[in-house]
Amino acid sequence: MIPRQQTAGTFGILAGISLAILFVLFFTSGATMETFMDPANALPYLTANQGRLRAIAFFALITVAFATFFTVGLAAKLRDKAPTRATGVLYFGIFGLVGHGIGALMFWQGAPALAAYAAKDQVAASHAWVAFNAMSGSFDGFGNLFIGLSILLAGWAIVATGGMSSAIGWYGVVAGAITALAVVAPANQLIFLGSFVLPIIWLLWVGNTLRTAM
Repeated sequence: MIPRQQTAGTFGILAGISLAILFVLFFTSGATMETFMDPANALPYLTANQGRLRAIAFFALITVAFATFFTVGLAAKLRDKAPTRATGVLYFGIFGLVGHGIGALMFWQGAPALAAYAAKDQVAASHAWVAFNAMSGSFDGFGNLFIGLSILLAGWAIVATGGMSSAIGWYGVVAGAITALAVVAPANQLIFLGSFVLPIIWLLWVGNTLRTAM
């Protein structure tokens, strides 16, 4: 069972909007990558921003839900002319969404618990945060790697088959490569920023193309 192409496009647009809201919530919160690396900064941030973190986790989960339908629909669109690459688009995309979904659930459940525990035992909470941050970062890195590979393969298939405009295809190749690189260069601010912004544009652009295609 696959969604209608126009429906998949609509879900892609909704996923892009949801991810854009997440982006704004995170980057207007005052947090940086360094904030989460140091428990002395991270735990007070968790305590002061529990509502915002819950909202970020919520929009991350909503993005995963919408993007699942989009990914299935896009893979189906590419399947006839590029079956092998379409298979990669589908399964790499689903794997990546699972990674981001688990990372979001960790913050939904774990961040408030750690903030509450820090009020009782700051030292133990600091040690727990180091492990928590490493695990959530691993899941998000897994998500970026496979989402990036999915976008890259989709772009490659589009360029090779002409299923959509070549501009979308080449954008997918570049955006997918940069997003996948986030797993090997997590401390690079430009790549970290790109792993948010480039997928937003991809979801909106391809989603609109699928939705308006006859």
